Formats: sequence, structure tokens, C-alpha cells
Amino acid sequence: MRIGVFGGSFDPPHFGHLQVARSAVEQLKLDKVIWVPAFHPPHKQLPGTSFAHRTGMVRALIANDSTSQLSEIESSLPQPSYTLHTLQALKKSKSPEDSWYLLIGADNWAIFPQWHQPESVLAEATLVVYPRKGIEPGKPPKSVVWLDCPEIPDESRIFRDRMSGSSEDTLMALPTSVSDYIRTHGLYGTGKRHAT
Repeated sequence: MRIGVFGGSFDPPHFGHLQVARSAVEQLKLDKVIWVPAFHPPHKQLPGTSFAHRTGMVRALIANDSTSQLSEIESSLPQPSYTLHTLQALKKSKSPEDSWYLLIGADNWAIFPQWHQPESVLAEATLVVYPRKGIEPGKPPKSVVWLDCPEIPDESRIFRDRMSGSSEDTLMALPTSVSDYIRTHGLYGTGKRHAT
């Protein structure tokens, strides 16, 4: 099998995330994309929304997509959540014949040398970089695949900033399954208080 690993905070997941996963499936002929919400990312601030709700939103988003699968593996690994450890843990449950592809944004590619054991990450999976709005990644080496898809803005941050006013228009800019989940659970100030 050809398996993509798509990690992120997914706070919340949005159309840009779907575009990346679909582009990877089409261009790399992936059989599966495993969505891995970050439990405790080492290079970022902790997500403001609980891991349970972020996994719930991803589950709702990909429910009808046969090429997507959710993994909560990072909640059971030592913290912080290093990509190398996540890849190694995921690969234990799969065939050694599988081919692995790690999907990261150009923003993460820019700091990839600062990652925990970046050379070991490259030994575990082919790195696939997708464009991010406002990020000039430079020319990646031949060993890195550049995904051909529209630039993905930081829509999750933009959404959270706009939701400070609980705007219904902002919710409508998200996939329906995600906005329904947000309303049901009162996330991002849409109603009921929620645990973070």
C-alpha cells in the first residue's frame, strides 16, 4: 500500500486540509491518508481546543471518505509528539512492504532542519511538501516531493480569530460536518462552554 500521513493541529480542520489530502491521493496514487491530530506538537503552542474535540472534528470531516483514516496514536506516545516516533508507531501495525509519505506544509519545511532527528524522519517516509500562503520554501531537494495544489492559507488561525464574534458566516466557510460538530459542542464561543 501507498500510505500518506497527514499530521496537524486541525483546530479546526477545513477545506484546505481536504484539498491537501485529495491532491496527495490523486498525484501520489495513495491508497490511504492517515490523519493524525497532534497531541502535543513540539514546535507550536498547544492547540486551544481539546484533543478529543479536534479528533472529533476530523472524524466528522472524513466520515464519508474511503481514502481517509483517523489515528489518535499521538495520545498514547511519549510527549512532546515527535513526527519520527509517530511514523515509527504507525508503521508497526502495517506491512513492511508499504510505502510511506509524510505530508507537511511549506511552513514546516522551512523549519524541518530543526525537527527532532530530521534525517531519521526522511529515512522513514518520503517527504511531501504542500504550498502555504505567504511561505517561500526555496527549492526542495530531489528527494522531497512538491505537491501541486493551491496555496493553503492558515485558515484555522483565521477562523479562530473571526470566531471571537461568533459569526455564523465564519462557520459557513467550514465543511458542513465540521461546522455542525462545532455548533453541537459549543466550540470557539458558539454557545456552551467546552473543556480545553
